[in-house]
Order: sequence, then C-alpha cells, then structure tokens
Amino acid sequence: MHRGEESRESDGESSAKSRRLSIDSTASSRKLSSSSITTASEVRSLPSVTLPGPSHLFPPLQSAGLPIDSSEDSNPGRIPGEGQNVLGLDANLQRQQHGLFPSSPSSSNPPSGTTQFIGQSTPGSGFIDPASLNVASSSAIKNLIDIPTDDMLSTPAIPSYPVLTFDPSWEWFGNLFGWGSDTNIDLDVGLQNSMFESNGVGPASSTDTLSAAWLLCATPRAGSPVTGEGNRAQGMADPFGRKDDTPWPNIFKPNVPDRPLTLGGVKASSDTRPPRSGPKSISEASRNAMLSLIYLSHQPHWLMPDIDDFPDDDTLSDFVDLYFEKFHPMFPILHRPTFFEGDTPALLLLSVAAIGATFADLKYRPLAVALCELVRRMIAWMRGSDQRAKFDRHALAAFTLQTALGVVCGSREMFYHAEISRCSLVTTCRRLHLLRGLDTATEELYKKKEHPSNEERYRAYLKDEERRRLGWGVYFLDAQMSAMLLIPPIFMVNEARIHPPGEEALWEAPNAEAWASIIAKGEAPDPRLPRPRFLKLLSMCMAGQDGQMVMSDFTVGIVTYTIWRLLMDQRSLQKAIGVGLSENGMDLAVCFQTDILDTQPGYLLTRLATSTFPIRSPSYLRLCPAALYHHTRLVFTRPGLIQRVKHLSGKYEPDMTQEGSLLWLKTWLADGPEVRKIVWHAGVLSELMAENPRGSIGELIWTFDCALIFWIVLKHAPQQLTSALTVAFFAANWLCITPPEMWIAHGGQITFPLLGASTTWTVSAMLRIFMDRLHKMPWGLAVQYHLVLNKLLEAESEGD
Repeated sequence: MHRGEESRESDGESSAKSRRLSIDSTASSRKLSSSSITTASEVRSLPSVTLPGPSHLFPPLQSAGLPIDSSEDSNPGRIPGEGQNVLGLDANLQRQQHGLFPSSPSSSNPPSGTTQFIGQSTPGSGFIDPASLNVASSSAIKNLIDIPTDDMLSTPAIPSYPVLTFDPSWEWFGNLFGWGSDTNIDLDVGLQNSMFESNGVGPASSTDTLSAAWLLCATPRAGSPVTGEGNRAQGMADPFGRKDDTPWPNIFKPNVPDRPLTLGGVKASSDTRPPRSGPKSISEASRNAMLSLIYLSHQPHWLMPDIDDFPDDDTLSDFVDLYFEKFHPMFPILHRPTFFEGDTPALLLLSVAAIGATFADLKYRPLAVALCELVRRMIAWMRGSDQRAKFDRHALAAFTLQTALGVVCGSREMFYHAEISRCSLVTTCRRLHLLRGLDTATEELYKKKEHPSNEERYRAYLKDEERRRLGWGVYFLDAQMSAMLLIPPIFMVNEARIHPPGEEALWEAPNAEAWASIIAKGEAPDPRLPRPRFLKLLSMCMAGQDGQMVMSDFTVGIVTYTIWRLLMDQRSLQKAIGVGLSENGMDLAVCFQTDILDTQPGYLLTRLATSTFPIRSPSYLRLCPAALYHHTRLVFTRPGLIQRVKHLSGKYEPDMTQEGSLLWLKTWLADGPEVRKIVWHAGVLSELMAENPRGSIGELIWTFDCALIFWIVLKHAPQQLTSALTVAFFAANWLCITPPEMWIAHGGQITFPLLGASTTWTVSAMLRIFMDRLHKMPWGLAVQYHLVLNKLLEAESEGD
C-alpha cells in the first residue's frame, strides 16, 4: 500500500477525497515550494507532504539559504515575524515568485566561520541593488550548503559517505576533449561527462546514489525504484551502444547524481597586471549583479500549483483508456500490454493521461492543458536536477508525448515550448542512437541459443521494437510538425538507418503465445526474417519495387511524411538557386513551372494515396498518403499560397504587408484553371477528413487550410467557379485523385457531398461549415482556429 493511501485511511477522509493527493495544508505546500530559499533551520520545521510510494525512498528535505544580517532590514513593508529575506528580496516579491506565506520566526544566524550576505533592495521594487550586495567567498558558500548524510536518511541503501559533496579527485571524468590536455573542465566545475565508473570511483548502479529527480523518473507506479545493476549483471548492452568510456566530447553518459557546481578553486590572478588604459568593462556592481542572478536562478521558479482538484485515480485511468482508444492508433510508440501490466513510471502515466483528457468530455479538455504544463515542468525539473533523466527511455517517451500535445493543446506557451522541445528530442534520440545500430536483442538471442522459447523470442522482440518505435516516434513527430506548421525539420532523412516499425498485429499481441500464433498463421512475418532497412525501403519504393512489400500502418505514415519532406527539400533547393522567386526573395504569384510534384517522390505519393481507397475503414496512418497527396497540391502547386492566405486572414508575417498579400492573391486568383485545381483538391481533402474523422492532429490542420482556401476564392474570385459556357455538371468525393480536366479548363457547377453544389456556396455559409467541423474536434488548437474563422465571418457580416 502506498504511503499516501495509509495516510488517507488514518485521517478518516471521505472516499471521494481519498482519491486526491493529500497535502497537510495550502500554506504548507506553498512553504514547501520555497524551501530552497529559506534557512536550514526553517526547513526542518515545515510540515511533511504526503506522497505516494514508500517513504524510505525520499530523504528529508534539506536546503540552505543565504542569510543576511538581521540588523539591516531595508524593506519597510516587511511583515512582522517573517523569516529573513534572502539577498534582500522584499517580502512581496518572495510571496509572488515562490508562494511564501508568513512563517514563524526562526534564527537566521549563519554558521560560524561564514560570511554573512547582505543585500539591500529598493523598497517595494522587488529588485536588488547590486552595488549594495556583499558576497562571500566560494569556501563560505560551500560551508553554507547543508548536505544530508546517512544519519538523516531512513534507509541503509544510501551510502554513508556525503554523496552530494564534490570530490575534485575523481579521475573517472577522464580527459574531456581527448587531445592531450592535462586539465578537465568538467572535473573543475563539477559537471559530468561519463556514465561509467572507474576503479574505486562512484557507485556501480545509477540508483545507488539517489536523487529525487531520478527516483521520480525511474520509479514505477508499484513504488520500487528501478536499479541499474540488473542490466550490467545480465550482460545487457550499453543503451548508448558502447562498451567502454571514451574521451570524445560528443559522448555524455551520466550515471551519478548531479553535484554542487563549483569554480574549481579558480581565484583572481596574482600576476601583476599592466595599467588599464580605459574603463573596466565589468564593474563591481555588474559582478554583483551576476552573483545575484546566480542565486535567484537557483531558487524555485514556479508557484506551487493548486492541486486540490487534481483528478482522482479513476478519472486518470479513464484518461489513459481514452489515450489508447483514440491517440495510440495514430502514434503507436507505447506497448499497450506491458504499459498496463508492467511498472510504468508516474511521469509517463501522467503524460498519457494528459493526452487522454483531450478526448474526454468537453468539461475535461481544459484539464489537458494544465496536465500538459505539469508534465513539462516535471520533465524540465528532472532533466535539470539529474542528468540521468535526459536519457531515460520512459522520460523520453513522456517528453515526446508532452511535446505532441503541446503543439495542439491550444496554449500559446505550450506551442512555443513544443518547438523548442522538438530540438531537444531529436538531440536525445541522436545521442541514444535510436535510429542507428547493428546488433539487436533478437540476433543476440539466437547467438546464445539455437532454439529459444517463444517467451524468449517475444521478450527480445519487445526490446527491439520498443526502442525502434521510440526513435521512430521522435522522427515522426518532427516530420509531422514540419509538414503541418511549414517549418524545417530537425532530423535528416538519411539519419534513419534502422528497420521500419513492425506489423501492428505483433506489436499489439497481448502475450508470447498470441505473438507466436500470429507468426505461425502467417498473419505477420517473423521479425527475424530479412527485410530492408528504411533507406533501402524508401529507394525501392521510389523505383516502384514496393508492389509485393507489406508495410505496417506506422511505416506507411513514416514513409508518407518522409515523401513530404523530400518535396519540401526540392522547393528549398529551387529557392536557393532563385527559381520562382521575386527580386526581394518572395514566392511569385504568377505561373511558373516548379515540377516539384512531377518527380519520383510525387509519383510515389500518388501511388500510396491510391492504395488507401480499397481499405474499407482505413486507420489515420493509412489515410495519411491520400490526405497529404491533396495537401501537397495546396502547398506546392503555387508555393507561398498558404502563407499569403493565412497572412491576409490575420496571421502576423514580418516580411509581408496586407496590401502586398492582397495584391499577390489577386494576381494568383486571375489564373482560373489553377484556382479551380486548388479548390478541387481542397474540397476533396475536406471530404476525406469529414468522411473519416479520426481526431488526428493532421485532420485539424488540413481542415483549417481548406477553410481558408474556400474563403479566399469565394471572397475575391467567385467568378472562377462559374462558366458562361454550357457544360456538364461535375461531382467529386474523397475517393477522387485527379480533377476533371473539363471543369479545370472551363469551370461550371461542381458538387461535393458534404459541401453541396458550388452554385450555393457563399463565404458565410462555407465558413460556418468549417467552423462546425472545428468545433467537434478535441484539440484546443481547434478553438483558436475556430476564432480565426469567426473573425472572418464577423468581417463578412459587417461588409454585407
């Protein structure tokens, strides 16, 4: 039983509230969040926080503040009885930034032999006067750090030596750059550059020396921390793909907790300096300002959230179920059977629940944004507090899911962080070599045993496929964000050198027996059989040699977005040599031959799109080729069109003007055949999404783009959809690939099943149709896009 459960039972709380995280009081939680800026004596008097999991895993909270002289209180508005302000911060700023409440008086006298820190702030301003800041030496700072020892901890598993003090004699850091230097920068400042221990140095297990960040990252829901000894004892391969330590600077493999950052004993030079001819570039006030920033940046920077309404375990479980029902088929990087049966860390559970909340009832959708932000903060804290969390597989999976949700949850801040996180995810994926490598667990198994059991084969397959799908998940997310947001990708296509993901039937098999049965019946190929790696598969598809190949749904999605990237690369190359660009470097509105779609990637995308239609109920990943086929026509038939339409609809573009975009679009709208071709593809794409709603991220982006295409054409060139000639009536549906040539050439009435006949289309009616579709979508970004269309509708109504 978790400690939190015992506490709730002993307190006799109601059953409804027993499912909530228990905290002694709001004030206690706010004090806890600011513990790192109070004195050590104040920390010991704080009430404890009830957390799930065994209590012996968490050492007592210890923190040392930077005390000031109690005789100097420059803040006249200070609350009587409040603890001394650190660095002279006024009480209001402390309460706002750290959630502090007035605390009981406690001694703020510094330890003997240390220098007191005196900071004066402008009354009521919340800013420190750097000129009045007195700073102690590095040795004094070191004495102020209160290091927990084994006497403070409740478990004998913690080493008895002071594990958090920095030992400058650590030889295991090695030579950082490996080019004959006798000094080690990482050693001097207390950073890590290795995960392997040397003779008599450091713990062998990554969790022998515990930290709170690593515990929460590696501790499963069952409550027991994951040790690192088992992998090494069983002869399992290094997750970084190397057997020995290395001096190369690009290898960063942390295996011990972070240690206090020091300056390595570096002091001011005693050498006589020549007289300075001019003023100093850094004054004493500037230096003190730097120190002030150092102290402030090492304090808690988030207010303690109000978690009284944190969902209970039943609600969170419902969110997890919704994730696997709705989102997992579109982004299958997690193994469902082991997720429910295995020891899944709480961080990954919460990231999954955050996405699941998006698909819950409307009242729960704002909760998805809050949970997404909480997961982001947890990941940021873990990665900043313990370097090992950067390369933990579960933490990377949670980070990937949080980034995917951040793009479309509707929060502008989350959208911003998602673009940054994408770079971090790709870098981590590269360091772990998730898309590279030769040996696999299956191959290693058959080297040891000629006839392994089904259970052994299944476990080896899971190890390979979990690693493979995690790497492909990062690649797929990067490609999706690139295609949907029209931004450059981070990954290069030729970095993917492993096999593509395997069949979904094997991936979703609940156990070894079912897995072996699927292979025996021929429903999926044996993973051990030879198959082409991704780049070879891609080249075979380009050459038209993929007719007999069987690709999983995930592989189809990956290949499709890779094709989109190749098309984007072609356009980037054309821009680099000036094809289709004006004198100021902008895309031309007049017709010019790009030939982007009349290439091998374009032909392959057409073939994949055609293969979608025989499927009775295609998954989202199987729909991707058809959807991207039409979307590429919107983007590459007239490069710059989507950007200009979005700019005219209200999106900010720093290198465009409203007048310039309107002139550009009117020039393009004069080309009737091309306008009708774009409208036809937008209509078919909108039908495809409406006929096959999957709640995907792509469905949201593509629907919005289609709405803008119809808006700009109906508002500024409705005559391009009519014809003075007597022509036949035309119809289209989501199964269509090629527009009717006669309609493209001459225009006339065309009908789409869910949009009606073109003769009945108006700007207002079309905007309402797409607004209704966006309203039904689960993502928060759909609300923002709905508001964009609503503004256009209001402007249209005012114009009438």
